[in-house]
Amino acid sequence: MIKSKIGSIFFVLLYVYLFYLVATNQMMPAMYVMAGGMLLESVICLIHNFKMGGKSK
Repeated sequence: MIKSKIGSIFFVLLYVYLFYLVATNQMMPAMYVMAGGMLLESVICLIHNFKMGGKSK
């Protein structure tokens, strides 16, 4: 989960672009954008967990 406003705005724009790709029937670029977005979100969560020492807040 993204805690910063800038990160949240970035991912909203990324998924709006993903929706555009799907709506215009560009499935392969949409799959790449989706995979990249999911990977970025999981890496950010992983980094956040290591910074927090595994403690959730």
